[in-house]
Amino acid sequence: VNSIEYIKFSFHNGGSFLYSSIIISTSFSDTLSREKASTAGNQDISFTTPTGIAGSATLILTYDNSTSIDASLDFTDIDLLDDGVNVTLAAAPTGATWGVVRTSATVITFTNGSSAVGAGSVVRIKIGTNATNQSTGVRQITNGPAGTTTLVLSGTFGDSGTASMSIVDDDTVS
Repeated sequence: VNSIEYIKFSFHNGGSFLYSSIIISTSFSDTLSREKASTAGNQDISFTTPTGIAGSATLILTYDNSTSIDASLDFTDIDLLDDGVNVTLAAAPTGATWGVVRTSATVITFTNGSSAVGAGSVVRIKIGTNATNQSTGVRQITNGPAGTTTLVLSGTFGDSGTASMSIVDDDTVS
């Protein structure tokens, strides 16, 4: 079973939802090339940003602790597209180039250089061997055990969201 998307927005605080203080990115999804437990695979993340992403703003992807980001993963394993147009990535932001860093085993941080992403833009992030813009990616993200795993979108750019993905014991069909 491939390319199943589960989307869940859960912002709950003491019985009341905080809609007024949170900008929820729309159409936030993460499509996995493999949904098998403890298996490395590509990720294809997409969302529409209601607010846009200003120069020097951060975009942070945080996986729950069951997911593992390869320690060597870097910008060469990732593509970022703004409305279908590839953005130049490097280890640190400079000018129009975005910086991308694996900040822990569960977090990837993107820092915009000076290029603004407009409100309403579709942002797409490809991680793994499906990243082919500046080089072909080598490293992938490893799924945790069977169950539900989450990816949280946050950062200084102001949008947020949570995507939930189902991880299964075996993702082959016979």
